[in-house]
Amino acid sequence: MIVVSGSQSQNLAFKVSKLLNTKLTRVEYKRFPDNEIYVRIVDEINDDEAVIINTQKNQNDAIVETILLCDALRDEGVKKITLVAPYLAYARQDKKFNPGEAISIRALAKIYSNIVDKLITINPHETHIKDFFTIPFIYGDAIPKLAEYVKDKLNEPIVLAPDKGALEFAKTASKILNAEYDYLEKTRLSPTEIQIAPKTLDVKDRDVFIVDDIISTGGTMATAVKLLKEQGAKKIIAACVHPVLIGDALNKLYSAGVEEVVGTDTYLSEVSKVSVAEVIVDLL
Repeated sequence: MIVVSGSQSQNLAFKVSKLLNTKLTRVEYKRFPDNEIYVRIVDEINDDEAVIINTQKNQNDAIVETILLCDALRDEGVKKITLVAPYLAYARQDKKFNPGEAISIRALAKIYSNIVDKLITINPHETHIKDFFTIPFIYGDAIPKLAEYVKDKLNEPIVLAPDKGALEFAKTASKILNAEYDYLEKTRLSPTEIQIAPKTLDVKDRDVFIVDDIISTGGTMATAVKLLKEQGAKKIIAACVHPVLIGDALNKLYSAGVEEVVGTDTYLSEVSKVSVAEVIVDLL
């Protein structure tokens, strides 16, 4: 088995190769003057199986790069390719909301199913997207890694999900932290006023760990943090697997009263403090 890094996961690919005790294959990436992507497998390939590790932060570039890498590897004699896309682009476009819309992840699943033999990702937003693939679609869970990271940073915390849909994340983290867990519920008090509070637990004078799969604009999380602070919560750490953090998302969260924001290296950002390398190795 060889490990091949895409341009967006060079450090993560190195970590995985070290854990596997496998040499990291040398790859050259560049752009032509018209912005077209170029890839070249520099090392001689003597293995039948390759693992491409390339997260899809810059979605379209990563997808094209992956297609080109697969083509180059097949030309070099590789028989089996596993694509590891820790953050899988377009996975949230998983259903049709209006007539004429493309179900984007379904369209991409057809492409992946023709060029790779297996796809691995981490905490996809919806797991039902596996049905779009005709190859094995495997997903890992990085929530335990996030919980381990905060274990010594909080004192007897409550673990909260930002909504009922993320309750499983809170439940998973609570087992690591040996803590109670709950989800935040919105209650409309008037046409202009909404209350956000844990469904059953009281946060007064308690540390809080809020966890979700993605933090994007940070608006919902920031609102929740502000209200939890008003309800007497002490230290609050916000965590997510994929720290997309668009625009001023971090500023919103810190201004709302978060002590720390932590994410993983599925989506590189300044808060990517936890690596998913071990999670990936366990899935290979």
